[in-house]
Amino acid sequence: MKRSIKILVLISIIAGTTFSEFAYSQAWGGKGKPGFWDDWSINGNAGLTSFFGDLSIYDTEIVDKLTKESGPALGGILTKHFSNKFAMSGQLLYGGLKGENTAKTSFEASIIEYNFHLRVNLVNLIFADNYAPVGLDVYAGAGQFLFNVTKWSVQEETTQTEVHNTGTPEFVYFFGAGAFYKITDKIGATADLALRQAQNDKLDDFSKNGNFDYYTHISFGITYYIDSFKKQSAFGRGGSTKGRMPGRLPMRRRR
Repeated sequence: MKRSIKILVLISIIAGTTFSEFAYSQAWGGKGKPGFWDDWSINGNAGLTSFFGDLSIYDTEIVDKLTKESGPALGGILTKHFSNKFAMSGQLLYGGLKGENTAKTSFEASIIEYNFHLRVNLVNLIFADNYAPVGLDVYAGAGQFLFNVTKWSVQEETTQTEVHNTGTPEFVYFFGAGAFYKITDKIGATADLALRQAQNDKLDDFSKNGNFDYYTHISFGITYYIDSFKKQSAFGRGGSTKGRMPGRLPMRRRR
């Protein structure tokens, strides 16, 4: 637990330093440089979380993995875009997991995860002058999650039920990739796949050889792009409209 807190604190410090470097002051006249409250996006997505661990038997069979060892997942992502190449995101994820190793043992679990991660747009990184609406992101990050698991086991023709609720958040780190398509300047469609390594071997309430469990998250979503959280003026970002009529430019004097 202490290790998880230290890692999250380190990530927060790095994020704060990055924000400070990229947050520019607003400029008078014309279009100023983007500040901290400019260039954000919000993504809502739905998909599946899939379990890989001691009680999984379909690790190499995609269809069975998605239908027999996966559960529905919902997520939200808030992203600050520092440029068209780099961004930082915060994510909240709710998902389900399930599986069975034999006919006598099965489980179902739910997880709630929150994390921070860095994103890199590979297309714009390679092609600096790219203006295509299609992009490919890679990302990596770390966070914490809480989980509840219920396991059923048959012993001497009697079904026993065990419930395990995690008392403290557990650490998780992950990496993934996603594709997006900007339908308009404000709306985009996304598809993502990420692999998550849990620092815990009890997602299925079964521990063997001390190997940590992990899970994947596949999702499809919609993104809404926000130019700025600040109100825009006729003088560009951050310009002042004091003493002028909203939405009207000053009149020029006739010579």
